Amino acid sequence: MRRETTSSVWGPWLLGWCGVLVLALANGTLRALVTQPWLGETVARALATVILLVALTGLVWWLHRRRPIPTARQAWAIGATWTAMTLAFEFGWGGLVAGLTWSTMLADYDLTAGRLWILVPIWTALAPAVVRQAQRRAPAAAR
Repeated sequence: MRRETTSSVWGPWLLGWCGVLVLALANGTLRALVTQPWLGETVARALATVILLVALTGLVWWLHRRRPIPTARQAWAIGATWTAMTLAFEFGWGGLVAGLTWSTMLADYDLTAGRLWILVPIWTALAPAVVRQAQRRAPAAAR
């Protein structure tokens, strides 16, 4: 087995974040056009959060099977980087392009209002390390 270099590990995982972006945008579109008119805003947002968490897990599982992260430290670093990129995109796009106020953007993180979105950046940070550990423990046939 060849030893992975830092660039050979990071390259695919940084590109993989683009997959996260595509999943999030598709999920938001589905929420806005389908589930929110049907279920109402609060339920649709909660459902969209669950859908994105599942999709994110699937993406990380798939990517890790193809480009395993060699160390736990790298997995945590990738999760932290993905989270920083996600938050930078979310608040950058929301504030600079969509013209949303900080209070509007931060409202999605208010658990007391039934908003579960905070679970997305938390899971984005954890997923690479959790999936890495799960795949290391899983029998070869299950991977």
